Amino acid sequence: MNGSAGINGLDSLFGPSGMSQVPLLPAALLAVGFPLALLIVTEMLNSSARRGGMLAPTLRVVRNLVLPALAAMLFVTEVWQVAPDQTASRVVRTLFWVSLLVGVLTLTNDSLFGGRHQASMRERVPKLFRDLARVTLVSIGAALIYQHVWQQEIGGALTALGLGSIVIGLALQEPLGNIVSGLMLLLERPLAIGDWIIADGTTGKVIEINWRSVHIESILHEMRIIPNVVLYKTSFSNLSRPTASRTDTYDVGFSYDHPPNDVKRAMLDILRSTPGVIADPAPEVHTLNYGDFSITYRMYFTVARHEDLLPVRDAILSRVWYVAKRESLQIPFPIQMQYRPYESPSPRQPGVAEVLDRFPRYRHVRDAMLESIASNQAAAAAAGHAAPPPDARIVTYAAGEEIHGRGAPVDRFALVAEGHVDLLTLDSEGAEIVVASLGPGDFHGDATVSAGRPSDFRVVARTDVVEVSIDARTVANWLQGSSGLAAEIGDTYVQRRKEAQRHRQRSVPRGSDPN
Repeated sequence: MNGSAGINGLDSLFGPSGMSQVPLLPAALLAVGFPLALLIVTEMLNSSARRGGMLAPTLRVVRNLVLPALAAMLFVTEVWQVAPDQTASRVVRTLFWVSLLVGVLTLTNDSLFGGRHQASMRERVPKLFRDLARVTLVSIGAALIYQHVWQQEIGGALTALGLGSIVIGLALQEPLGNIVSGLMLLLERPLAIGDWIIADGTTGKVIEINWRSVHIESILHEMRIIPNVVLYKTSFSNLSRPTASRTDTYDVGFSYDHPPNDVKRAMLDILRSTPGVIADPAPEVHTLNYGDFSITYRMYFTVARHEDLLPVRDAILSRVWYVAKRESLQIPFPIQMQYRPYESPSPRQPGVAEVLDRFPRYRHVRDAMLESIASNQAAAAAAGHAAPPPDARIVTYAAGEEIHGRGAPVDRFALVAEGHVDLLTLDSEGAEIVVASLGPGDFHGDATVSAGRPSDFRVVARTDVVEVSIDARTVANWLQGSSGLAAEIGDTYVQRRKEAQRHRQRSVPRGSDPN
């Protein structure tokens, strides 16, 4: 009696074509197959999650949505045998196809943007394009479900949707204007994720393009949001097109007393030796104009990326001061400077004799060196020749600046007075390694034993450095009176060369265990 009442209740719910008896085989298959399928998919999901697989989100949708919706559809259509034109059948079939559509979209998203491809693909494909593709696929899927499951023509729905769109468009003109502008930017592609642009007075890197706006991160790490319609209606500069490299200029003035060719040579050496300045296009220095206080020179240099521009420019401008100091190039002040009695004076650079007095092993040869310098200057003056470059002088270098290049001829002896320098050579695989780190009192430049031969080392300032640079002939003259110091210098150079030779001959096959 109770069973008949239940069946009659189902008949009244699903109509006369409803279930008359429960088919045992479909019910048994569903009762066993559904838990088994859930178990298999759950194990696959856990395994993919542990390995960081890109299919984990898709498997989660299959377990939580697709399989339950499939079980519900089979239960209604196969076990209860509800007719396809009944409301219950259409509802469960709609739920299944919607869940399947969600699974397909999730699988497509994971295949294109998941795993190791996520970062690169998301940067290349704007978010606006991904959203547009997702809306298009959902619209097509919804139309097919509406037509196939509910047996309805989509023409009427499209007509109603068109009328509604007119009303919505009139009410949302500005947001829709941003959407349309975003679509035009997407089609024209004047910018992409990762590009550096100048827009609306802001310089920054594009990090997102969505329906309403473009998000850029400024050089101060501030987020600036610019509506799409602003970019579409106004001009902006893309610093990453047509190439990612960026050319910059800087103007600097030097005294009228210095020949322009000498100044341009010194500035060009700075540009060529500064890390980050690329060789193609080559850096250039041009004489720009003759001003009231100085001759102005313009430096042209190129970096590989916009991100490198500020640190490279900082390195170049810092080295200008040190090079000008070494080369005795004067940068005139365009204003009068007044010093008051209570103001501390600028630090005085030590003299050659003062530096030699700091280190006991050089102190006893100081007088001989100074006499040699004075003798050379007097001989030049007596012969009526122009004064030669100083035999010994104080020079300064900026941190990171190359003091002497590998393979360049050695013509001077250098004594480190302040700071630290590194001696670098190449190992057996061509990688640069540090052979020795020198501090105050140490020396480099083997002009005493191999004047004129190419240097085995590249010498780089690790910190700001002050050195005494001494001509090779002067060093040889004043070391004649100190055989002990000459032997010490010679032994040090021999030991450094042996160390460099040992590194060059050390050969470990790639991929082998050195132990």
